[in-house]
Amino acid sequence: MSAFAVRFIYRLFGLLAMLAVLRPAGAMASEQVIDVPLAQGASIAYLLTQQDGSQPRSILVMMPGSTGNLELSQQPGGAIHLRERNNFLIRARHLFVDNQFATAIVDAPSDQSGGYSDAFRASARAAQDLAQVAADLRKRFPKARLVLVGTSRGTISTAYAGRALPDVWDAVVHTSTLSSPARGQATPMIGFDYGAISARQLFVHHADDGCFLCSYEALRRIAESRQYALITVHGGDARGEPCGALSHHGFYGRDEAVVAAIKAWISGQPWQDDVG
Repeated sequence: MSAFAVRFIYRLFGLLAMLAVLRPAGAMASEQVIDVPLAQGASIAYLLTQQDGSQPRSILVMMPGSTGNLELSQQPGGAIHLRERNNFLIRARHLFVDNQFATAIVDAPSDQSGGYSDAFRASARAAQDLAQVAADLRKRFPKARLVLVGTSRGTISTAYAGRALPDVWDAVVHTSTLSSPARGQATPMIGFDYGAISARQLFVHHADDGCFLCSYEALRRIAESRQYALITVHGGDARGEPCGALSHHGFYGRDEAVVAAIKAWISGQPWQDDVG
């Protein structure tokens, strides 16, 4: 069989897998804000989104970028208040959710009024907070796998909590990873040992990510160093700041294809490693 034919068949299987894991049309998702108690009277909230009546096999524990201070709350009538709605993980959460997948978007702890600093994301305390969220999800979904997913500065959380909690995560997904030298702007991740994370890992990055903290070439070298799975994204739209959510950094205009590829990888199905 020619190389062209092999490549065509590979792409065809990838497309079929993407279609298989996309949320079925008409599926209804319900949402609730859940508060988990922490030590010394603090608490941490997360937004659980799941398809009505589903028993999901995978719960995606999501860490948005920036300060991660979402100010989550829910009105008596069910209306959800949260900040950072344009963030990729928040914006695309309904695309992730189907009868096999649910999402749990994690807010900053109540005693961290400024949200997550980079140093706090990397701390043992932050990892233990996530362990409490995971324990609450285990009670609700005892048969589900837990997958830690972060984007942008949230990849500081996926790196450090992924390493600190080896018995919690079935997989860790880093999207728009902080891959470049920090130059005083963020916790430097360029030398982080991803090999210390025992769960299987996926990196997702736009080839034209313009954020100076998130070089694609630097990330590609990280992925190739240990043959980690890598999804490279092309195209889409870019508006506003290069490190903003509505840019290539946030996969703007590529939500459905990126989500489908991530879900296929998590599910162990053929997945598209080049989304264009």
